Amino acid sequence: MEKIISVSQYLDKLNNTLKGERAKIIGEVSELKMYEGKSYLFFSLRDKIDQSVINCIMWKNDYRISGVELRDGLEVIITAYPEVYKPNGRMTFKVELVELVGEGALQIAYEKLKKKLENEGFFAESRKRPLPDFPHRIGVISSKNGAVINDFLTNIGKFGYEILFVDSRVEGQDAIKDLLSAIETLRNKNIDVLVIMRGGGSLESFLAFNNEMLVRSVAKFPVPVLTGIGHEKDIPLVSLVSDKNVSTPTAVANLLNSTWDNALSSVRFSEEKIMYHFTSLLDKFRRAEETLFRAVERINSAIRRISDEITLHTKELTREFTLAVTNIRDLLTQSAKTLELSSPERQLSKGYSIVRLRGKVLRSVKNTKKNDILDISLSDGIIESQII
Repeated sequence: MEKIISVSQYLDKLNNTLKGERAKIIGEVSELKMYEGKSYLFFSLRDKIDQSVINCIMWKNDYRISGVELRDGLEVIITAYPEVYKPNGRMTFKVELVELVGEGALQIAYEKLKKKLENEGFFAESRKRPLPDFPHRIGVISSKNGAVINDFLTNIGKFGYEILFVDSRVEGQDAIKDLLSAIETLRNKNIDVLVIMRGGGSLESFLAFNNEMLVRSVAKFPVPVLTGIGHEKDIPLVSLVSDKNVSTPTAVANLLNSTWDNALSSVRFSEEKIMYHFTSLLDKFRRAEETLFRAVERINSAIRRISDEITLHTKELTREFTLAVTNIRDLLTQSAKTLELSSPERQLSKGYSIVRLRGKVLRSVKNTKKNDILDISLSDGIIESQII
């Protein structure tokens, strides 16, 4: 037996199924109703051909994110899914996104928003920040699919980069929420620069990058923002508000590499300069070393020559000194013999005597008188006598 469920249960089941019927629907806006103080708005979307109508509800926050100013009669494309409102059983379409239709309408909206932001000073050069020298931590927002991220990673240099990558849709109006979420993810991360990239395409494919909320979010990002969003005709507003814009992912990588490349070139130049000076100094050192060696050799030769001369003179001095000592010894010996032969004591031992008067040797009787006391020295003593 089939299970019996309540109306509410059935509508819940139905609405869960209807969510899978999300679609992009084109039509003209009619019966637009915005209520002050309410968080939502209502409008109808009418088919231009047969006037078929669907009733739509949209949260105002999603409306602001879409960046499209709705008015009756405006042709738009909505991204929506059907839902039955349980209190009255009516079917409405929950609108997640609104985008304009046609190149002309997009161009008009682009120019209008560009002028508005320009008047507020968003594109002024004075507010643009220079990219940091030697960036290390790089936040990257792009799609993980396609050639863009591969081109970037292929060309980014091997300078020890730390890349914080956030995958995001980058195509069409549907990418707005993804991009806003990616920016918020990286807003409080410790990065040196934020990079936003995508490839080329039509004006419709760049809708997200001409969104006012996204432009303002990029303008308020805490570190410099570098964009690589190529569009030859009309530069996306996000590119205009970024601190630096280039056309391709390869150009983005080259720009980030530039300060590192310049530093590396400077280091290499300095290395060459240092090696040149080192080589010059080494040559000077070698010449000085050779000069020193020659000087040392001359000094050694001089020392050897002086040493030989000192040795020779020492030998001569020793010989002369020895001869002098020998001569002096012979002279002393001869003098001693002479003194010995001339010694009064020796004469006394032969029978001679010495007569002294008042301590002086008496040489003549004329120098005496009666009663003088004389000292007569003999070999074995002294005789004291008086002249009678």
